[in-house]
Amino acid sequence: MNMNSDLKQLVMAVSLGCMGASPAFAGTNSLAVSATQQTSTCTGVVVDDLGETVIGASVLVKGTSNGTVTDLDGKFSLSNVKKGDIIVISYIGYDSQEIKFEGQPISVTMSENKQVLAEVVVTGYGGQQKRATLTTAISKMDNKVLEKAAVSNVGNALQGTVTGLRVISESGQPGASPNITLRGGASITGGHNGALIVVDGIIRESLSDINPSDIESIQVLKDAASTAIYGARANGGVILVQTKNGQAGKTTVNYKAKLGMNFSRQGYDFLNAHDYIYYNRLGYKRYANNAPSAGAVDSQMGYGIGNKLFDIRYLNDDTKHLQSEGWQVMDDPYYEGKQILYKDYSGQMEDATFHDVAITQDHYLSLSGGNDKGTFSASLGYYNEDGAVKGTGYKRFNGAFNGSYRVLPFLNVKAGTTYSWAKQPSLWIGTYEFFYRSRSQRPTWNPYLEDGTPASGWGTGDGNPEYYRSRLTSTDGTRKQTYNLGFDLNIIPKKLVFTANSSLYHYDYQYESFNKSYQQQNLGSPNTTREAYANITRFTQIQLSGTLNYHDTFFENHNVDVMVGGEYFDYQYFNFNAKTRNSPFDSIHTLNVGADRTATSSSKTGYRIESLFGRVNYDFKQKYLFSFTYRYDGISKLKDNRWGFFPGVSAGWNIMEEDFWKNSKISSVISNLKPRVSYGINGNVNGIGNFDIYGLYKKYGNYGGQTGYYNSTLTNTALKWEQSKSFEAGLDIGFFNNRLGFILDYYNRTTNNLLTDISLPGYTGFSSMKTNLGKLRNSGFEMEVRANIINSKDFKWDVTANLTSVANKVLQLPSSDKPNNQIGGYEVAAGKVDANGKTPTKWIGGYREGGKLGDLVGYQQQHIFRDWEDVKANANERVDDIAHLYGPGLADQINPATGKKYKESNGWKPIEPGDVCWEDVNGDGHISQLDRVVVGNIFPNVTGGFTTTFGYKNVSLYARFDYSLGHTIYNDLKARSLGQYQGSFNLIDKVKDTWSETNLDADLPVFTYADQLNKMNITRENNGNTAANGNSSRFYEKGDYLALREITLNWNLPKTWISRVGMQNASLYVTGQNLFYITGYDGASPEPAAYSGYGAGIDNGRYPTPRTLLFGLSVTF
Repeated sequence: MNMNSDLKQLVMAVSLGCMGASPAFAGTNSLAVSATQQTSTCTGVVVDDLGETVIGASVLVKGTSNGTVTDLDGKFSLSNVKKGDIIVISYIGYDSQEIKFEGQPISVTMSENKQVLAEVVVTGYGGQQKRATLTTAISKMDNKVLEKAAVSNVGNALQGTVTGLRVISESGQPGASPNITLRGGASITGGHNGALIVVDGIIRESLSDINPSDIESIQVLKDAASTAIYGARANGGVILVQTKNGQAGKTTVNYKAKLGMNFSRQGYDFLNAHDYIYYNRLGYKRYANNAPSAGAVDSQMGYGIGNKLFDIRYLNDDTKHLQSEGWQVMDDPYYEGKQILYKDYSGQMEDATFHDVAITQDHYLSLSGGNDKGTFSASLGYYNEDGAVKGTGYKRFNGAFNGSYRVLPFLNVKAGTTYSWAKQPSLWIGTYEFFYRSRSQRPTWNPYLEDGTPASGWGTGDGNPEYYRSRLTSTDGTRKQTYNLGFDLNIIPKKLVFTANSSLYHYDYQYESFNKSYQQQNLGSPNTTREAYANITRFTQIQLSGTLNYHDTFFENHNVDVMVGGEYFDYQYFNFNAKTRNSPFDSIHTLNVGADRTATSSSKTGYRIESLFGRVNYDFKQKYLFSFTYRYDGISKLKDNRWGFFPGVSAGWNIMEEDFWKNSKISSVISNLKPRVSYGINGNVNGIGNFDIYGLYKKYGNYGGQTGYYNSTLTNTALKWEQSKSFEAGLDIGFFNNRLGFILDYYNRTTNNLLTDISLPGYTGFSSMKTNLGKLRNSGFEMEVRANIINSKDFKWDVTANLTSVANKVLQLPSSDKPNNQIGGYEVAAGKVDANGKTPTKWIGGYREGGKLGDLVGYQQQHIFRDWEDVKANANERVDDIAHLYGPGLADQINPATGKKYKESNGWKPIEPGDVCWEDVNGDGHISQLDRVVVGNIFPNVTGGFTTTFGYKNVSLYARFDYSLGHTIYNDLKARSLGQYQGSFNLIDKVKDTWSETNLDADLPVFTYADQLNKMNITRENNGNTAANGNSSRFYEKGDYLALREITLNWNLPKTWISRVGMQNASLYVTGQNLFYITGYDGASPEPAAYSGYGAGIDNGRYPTPRTLLFGLSVTF
């Protein structure tokens, strides 16, 4: 017994020696006896607020080096302690406690430090870590974002709240999913950049249809060292969502109700009828002066005289009686001396389009509880938001249940299910058609017939929306269901646990549309096509996973957490589309009624992933931190290179745990200091179709009654994973007992083997082949700040802020015959023309090695020619090859293009006051395609946000802002209106700022009819078509903005009031959402148009995000 006791104390001595303590050996008690008092052994247990044991807590006699740490049961035993000694118990992430030793066992409950160190983050597959020991880049969203605001899509709540994430609201349509990209993405094309979304371990395609009130926490895994555990699908980062579970204790019931009013943000104001007639007839006159073949002004719709569908006439004896019927009179700017009668219907289209006030309702009811054997949580939610545009909106119903039960002391079974149903009535025509064409209908046209019914106008986009809303009908529904079942098997209590999980996720979407017969006002017979369309999309995914977790502490100071696991993932997709037309009547909308089947298609596809993964976390005294993760994925999309290995490693150093730091004076100022580094590899194959490597075939006609097929793609079985290799260096630093904290990160990510289409010679029979030939680098800096400025008994003030910067660079592309392996783009002047008439050139736009993504290219407007003196001084002998214009000094010169004098050349026009003075980059006197320049970039280079919370007793005020800097938007709607590309549509009121004889210093060119047919002062080389490049620089506008996303005033009702009716908590609040933008952009929304595909960088009419005023109630029983 004595030998064992001595051995035990020897081990303890070694352990204490590792932590710098001075042990007292058995048999030497006399050394520890003071002259007045004998020492004894202090024992106790340390737990947290939830009653869970705190392992590895430091227990120290104050003012000495005599100390120990708690064991796996949270217990400790410390010898040589005198009565009256102060025992200091500390642990990273908890408030330290000092307790006077009275000779009895001590029971200590530690409270979490409310600052950043105590924050618990989820690391995936059941793993959790406190911020204090985290070595990777993981951000956690502040739950305040979801508490009071009404959001139809949880993704919008991430905007400006998480460093590294670029969240763009592409549409204000209720329920619309935002575009979410991590750290600039990892793809050259901008596609396949989405973050992996994992909700309670189940992979989801989006955050839509998740009830925000069900969410417990949202974490974003950003660096490769943290995302490597998810391997193949984590190239764009991982968003981990945890929903609420039941807790042992009293059963609680919570009800939340929110009622809101949405006010439309309409964007530009359009002209009234007087100004519409004035500017359009004057603009047509300017056009006709330079276009001898121009038609008569009165042939124009809306401002021309003669079309009886428009209430505009010349004033004469036959029409003067109309003045008594509400018609107004104006002077004709086209024919001097004439007057025009007109009726003004401006504003009526706005009334037909937008709700004055749209209503939002959000109701939530939850029930949760449990005991030491099991827990449960159940919830129901209903959300209904009317869109700012009449006929649009979003409805959602949610139900969720989860529970756990301890079948045996070592076996805990858990299960859960969720259900959501959503309906999203949306626009019946395209966004551009609606927000430009429909809104810009001519104000001399009455959008209502004499009987008060809506008028149809000239087509589905050129009439009263109220007419077509009831005729171009559609309905949709989305159902999502998840089922999960699993268990935890405690093999060695508190040390070794095996966890198994299985889940099924089913998605079912159905959309149907039917176009009833409609009669256009300008046609003699109705459109009876009556097209019916149906789409069904379904997919089912199965996930099976098992993990073995081992946690232990060796020699008191060495903490190890090891996890190994495997996963099977199966995804099966089905889609069906069909279309018929020529139904005999409007009353039946089904496909089978149509006389002609115009389209039928269906498709099935799927893929599988098998994986092995693991994670090791180690720390020594929570001072030296190390983590290693890996994943080994095999996917059915690949063949020769099916398997990929994706490791991640990270390390950190809690300097403030060092004795030299604790003993230094600076420790009273800098309370937390943790440098960390990480490196890891992620994979991506989202750019490969599920069966591309097996060869794709397409249908090609019929031969002898048999279907013919041909090989449509050239197979490349050697395709392999894209690989993103990321290095990260970070620093967590806290001041003044962590009341001010910073999380700083620098990252550098290089993506190799980018999936790229390489062009093939025509004799191969294929235009291109997909291969791995590309490399992209993203780098940037992130900063997160948290400050507890005031923390008194009655008053509290907290501030958080974050900032993200990102820059990208293309490093490698497939070989081509252009410099830097240029793909796409434009060859332009790189300097002045030389004496031999040669212009040095370079390439801009497109993709090239050494270049960046997202550049916009156009023609640089220097200024507007204010008068003839200005024209002669700057463009006297200039030729505009784009618009076929010539300076006044060339009027009598021979035009080489026609062989005639410039002023006699058909299709050529003079440069005049009010036209644009373009930058002549190469100085050759010609404005040509060589003079194009980079005018902006579609991507922001800095994004972020900040929040502030003021609290006084039971009242709090919370505000959340976000911002975006550096992005450029091509304002196509503004250009299209001021360029009058359509010839007769109404104009935005910015036309009043264009150049005129009384507005010589304008920076907008003179307004004329159809800019693409005239001087091309706006459209330049695009002939009035929508395009991101090749336009006037004046309409590429900076989209920098600061947005107030939310401001909430909350009142927690006093406990003494609510306890009388059995309530635990109750609060009332009022919230404002999306109240304003501070921006120089004058369109409806300054948010980046930074998505991939058609429309990138372009605003040609977007569904505006409404302003919302919300009233809420939350009660808990």
